[in-house]
Amino acid sequence: MSDLDQIDILSGLKPGSELYAIRRERPEFVEGTELCRETVLSPNHGFGLSHALRAALASRMARSIGREDLAAVYDLMLDEAGSDADLASIASGAETAAAADAFTSAIIRHADLVTRTPRNSSRADIERLEKAGFTNPQIIALSELIAFVNYEARVLAGLSLLEEVE
Repeated sequence: MSDLDQIDILSGLKPGSELYAIRRERPEFVEGTELCRETVLSPNHGFGLSHALRAALASRMARSIGREDLAAVYDLMLDEAGSDADLASIASGAETAAAADAFTSAIIRHADLVTRTPRNSSRADIERLEKAGFTNPQIIALSELIAFVNYEARVLAGLSLLEEVE
């Protein structure tokens, strides 16, 4: 695989660089990350979590982690999916976004909790989603999105550290 992927672009990796080559030693991770991005952000079945909402949440989580570069990628995705004032508020990380409807508030609360303080999440948080009307497929879809954005941010951070060592 010689094409740049989103992680290459955000981390500044170029074909021919040592880290680029090292990433390609495990093509299943490079290809799997891109496939996962597509699957969690633009799935064939959204389970009531639209592409635009997913992009807004991804942007919010990236900002919360301190990855403005990654948030900008998700902001573009949100614009392409059809942003509105509510989604832009979610993406911005605004606390007022939590004043949305109960369903959206529950999503925001859960994404913020798991992204900012994952060790504080518990079964009670899943039960809170269930009480807010979430189905098991929706909880799984939300969990996959949260996991992917956090994974992507950590891969970028790790590559950044490796570049500093070179």
